[in-house]
Amino acid sequence: MSDIQFELKGDAIPLDHAWALYQGLLTIAPWLADEPALGIHPVLGADTGSGKMILNRRAKLVIRFPAARLADLERLSGESFTVDGHALTLGKSKVKALTQHTPLYAHTVCTGSEDEHAFTRDILRELDALNITTRFICGRPQKFFDGEKIATGYSLMLHGLPIEHAIRVQQQGLGLHRKLGCGIFIPHKSITAVGAIDAV
Repeated sequence: MSDIQFELKGDAIPLDHAWALYQGLLTIAPWLADEPALGIHPVLGADTGSGKMILNRRAKLVIRFPAARLADLERLSGESFTVDGHALTLGKSKVKALTQHTPLYAHTVCTGSEDEHAFTRDILRELDALNITTRFICGRPQKFFDGEKIATGYSLMLHGLPIEHAIRVQQQGLGLHRKLGCGIFIPHKSITAVGAIDAV
């Protein structure tokens, strides 16, 4: 697994954009639906306060992908699609290896449990199944549209990870909805940024 980063050209997208972004990408790459391990990172931008996010010239679309799909992804440079009526174009791409640093952070992890204590139990079970040794901090609840309903996830920080475990959790992810930006871990400099409300 690696990350491919595309320049993203456009003006704005919805703040809750995960489902609409995935549907837009399917119009230019329908094979995305056939890759269960593939993940689409949340797009970063400026919140307008009106339910939309402004994209600046440094906006990026990042996709975590299995090596066999590299050529298919590279062919997407120059392709255009729409997200909730907003036209977007993918620019140049760049491949980045998974990080060998910790702690790791995911903006949203969704297990299907809305209650924080049930969510924590879900995460403990998943980490145990992956044989991953870590401590974690559960942050604020995150709401998003999953194609059927408004779902609930939580931000999550993993710290104290051995490097081989950090690579494994980046490759596997945690929870559901990888193509909606959930359960995708990236490096973070500080464990305080998660807005922690609980630690395990």
